[in-house]
Amino acid sequence: MDIDKLDQATLNLLQKAFEIVLEQNKVPYKKIGIVEEADQFAFLYEAKNGKVHVFKWKKAACVDVSIGVLAQSVLAPIIPHLRMLS
Repeated sequence: MDIDKLDQATLNLLQKAFEIVLEQNKVPYKKIGIVEEADQFAFLYEAKNGKVHVFKWKKAACVDVSIGVLAQSVLAPIIPHLRMLS
């Protein structure tokens, strides 16, 4: 499924995809979330110690991309950092 509009249902699916990628890469977390800002999204990662870390990316990167590919492309560069936080 390629993202063609950014509504709440799509954001929910994207969050689930992020959870799956984190689980596949054995990255523990307390809570995660995705929030929409003006022209970008923010991935909120609550580590086991309770601290929340924020990672942002442009909305334009989401259009015509599958949810799984987007989750992987956003998380892949930060997985080593997330592992250090957990």
